[in-house]
Amino acid sequence: MPDYDFSQVDAAIIDGQLNTGRVFRDVLIRMGFRRVELFDSVKNASGLLQAGIPDLVLVDADGEDSETFRFIRALRNDPGVPNPFACVIVTTWAPTPALLTRVTNAGGDDLLMKPVSPKQVRDRIVSLIEARKGFVVTADYAGPDRRKSPREGAQVPVLDAPNTLRLKATGQWTQSGARMLLNEAIAAVVTQKRLRASIQVAFLVEFALPGLARPVPDRMAVDHVGRIGGFLDDLLRRLGEDGDHAPVEAVARAIKTLADRIRNAADGSPVSAGDREQLSALSRALMQAVDPDRPLEAMTREVSAAVAGYRSRLEQIAQAKAAAAASALAAQADASTVSSTAAAPPPLAESAAASALPAG
Repeated sequence: MPDYDFSQVDAAIIDGQLNTGRVFRDVLIRMGFRRVELFDSVKNASGLLQAGIPDLVLVDADGEDSETFRFIRALRNDPGVPNPFACVIVTTWAPTPALLTRVTNAGGDDLLMKPVSPKQVRDRIVSLIEARKGFVVTADYAGPDRRKSPREGAQVPVLDAPNTLRLKATGQWTQSGARMLLNEAIAAVVTQKRLRASIQVAFLVEFALPGLARPVPDRMAVDHVGRIGGFLDDLLRRLGEDGDHAPVEAVARAIKTLADRIRNAADGSPVSAGDREQLSALSRALMQAVDPDRPLEAMTREVSAAVAGYRSRLEQIAQAKAAAAASALAAQADASTVSSTAAAPPPLAESAAASALPAG
């Protein structure tokens, strides 16, 4: 194992159990970390998001775990975070598959079970130095690549995000060089966030259109239209000073106004063909405005493939639920048959009992 130098590396530990937090701090200090800050809650550590994220964060998920995952998502996604690429290890006394899924979906790098040995901590840190996953950016996620295999229709690139833990531990760190790398990577994330938000809006629109065309609009379609505003809000707040974004802003606001009107009206009346056509046209115009260099046909193909894949997954889920329900009903019927058969006397016993009765 290489002899890494942690004398420039900064870390933060967030753990409501101070004794456990102190154990982690002692391990990192013995490894030679320059500075290790200890916080007893996510709330008290929230200043890190503005003041400067350290190179490594160990955060506990056993207390107010919802706060833990909000913190990780804010670190990865909020504009203005100085280092959204910091390494994040979530710690717990009770690892479960569900918790691992939450860690992955929030943007965490790893899940570490307590109690831990110094070797376990070091091994996880070395893994983040030597084999950290690349970052992916979608409309609602930024963090280490969590895909086992790319979904049909997805065109999400993998970003070689700056890893300040690795840069410092391997002696490649310079303040100016790291800042340049971070700025370039943050700009790439902003660009991807805008693009993925526009594609997500088009996806929601295309999925919803058939349901909106019904005499009584489909509830799932209306719910998907209701999600459009959140992605547009995120897109609008990422329109910085790196160019003329007036066309993007104008189209985004037009879509938001129309989507709100459709959602509010769809509860009591059908959606007009004109509104549906305008919503579709505006969603395509938004993709074109956000990424004018990419052919619109390619983007619409990506959206259509994603919608088809999504519908297929929904159908598979529905079929699995139907099969499970049928199986449960069959098992219940079998149990009922067995119960009634056991309660009734056997035919031969009934015959014998009848022959024993006195005649007349």
